[in-house]
Amino acid sequence: MSVDSGKAKKVLSESFVENHADVPEDEAQALVVKSLQKIKVLEEEKKSDAKLTAATQIKKDLEAGYGSAIQYEKAKISFLLEKIEEIQADEVNPTSGLNV
Repeated sequence: MSVDSGKAKKVLSESFVENHADVPEDEAQALVVKSLQKIKVLEEEKKSDAKLTAATQIKKDLEAGYGSAIQYEKAKISFLLEKIEEIQADEVNPTSGLNV
């Protein structure tokens, strides 16, 4: 993990930064371990959060409708562009008014 103290200072409270400006190495290591443990617990809680899981599923379901509609419209465009190319090459509908 790279160290970007500037970015960290923007996220951390001013009091934390001030209180730990001269932290000894062993205490810093202990705090790192404690933070890693908290992250693990929070990630596990996030995975087991039924409301969050349900919301994620709802979001996927809602996006699926949009995705299908977008895919349908893109297919129409592709089909119609192909037809235009055929018409312009006189391969289809040679009596079209566009072939003058």
